[in-house]
Amino acid sequence: MKNEIKKIIIEEFSKLITNIEDDFKKNYKKKNHNFLLSELDDEMTANMVFVSSFESKSGNAIQECARRIAILKYGKKNVPRIINPHNLDINNINIDEENLREQLLVTDVDLDNDKLQSGIQGFMTLNQAKGRGKNRTKCNVTQNTIKELLDLSKYKDGKIHLKPVDLAFFDGNDWNIIEIKAGGDLDSSNAPGNAKKMLTIYVGLNCKNSKLYFATIYHKDGEGNNWSGSIKKYLSYPDMFLIGSQFWNKILPDGINFKEFTKIYGEAIKEINLNSRLRLMIQDCIK
Repeated sequence: MKNEIKKIIIEEFSKLITNIEDDFKKNYKKKNHNFLLSELDDEMTANMVFVSSFESKSGNAIQECARRIAILKYGKKNVPRIINPHNLDINNINIDEENLREQLLVTDVDLDNDKLQSGIQGFMTLNQAKGRGKNRTKCNVTQNTIKELLDLSKYKDGKIHLKPVDLAFFDGNDWNIIEIKAGGDLDSSNAPGNAKKMLTIYVGLNCKNSKLYFATIYHKDGEGNNWSGSIKKYLSYPDMFLIGSQFWNKILPDGINFKEFTKIYGEAIKEINLNSRLRLMIQDCIK
């Protein structure tokens, strides 16, 4: 299993680094127009370009790693590309499943229906955290209360709708729908929209045996510490969250924990020569 996980990381992150290499010089040259960076030396600027590109483009690589790792634990049948728990007829829908780089939810619920969206918004407003200090009331959007939203699945229009999902798998008892972020440090303007999107997908899945999670690939406040994030106003913490090690331990095969996974990741990154390839990219730009 360790070798399988390493292979997954090597394959997905090799694609990522190649993608960064392809447009690194172009992105570096764009920084020449940013006067705020004019006093920084070329190597420092190039490092900033790499970090920015790595963080912005790593999302797809992480999602694919997570999906493939989840297959090791739950089996390919339970981590499908096409999520169609109600066996809806999609023979007339043109889906190139072999070339998909994401999972797709198939639903007959009209997720853009005004009444459905209004119902979700009303539910969020009623149950979100309110007040401050001693007068603060906790968010009541929990794995239990969101089942109320399944009543909104009645809004159907006779069509098939597709919705991208970061990660979805069936664990033998429940469908798990997971929104994946890097550190999860959303600003206050993005948090409600993100929560609403997640709840919309939950309604589209339309399964009583299902759970919804906001996950982060690392704990931005440090493992073992309380996680802070504006989305906690709209989703009950910790019930609706998988932060850092909790997320990876949820999908890692039995016998491999988060600590071991980080070691495997480090070994894989060394094997794809990330540091040497970064140095070559920088040298090629600043020479």
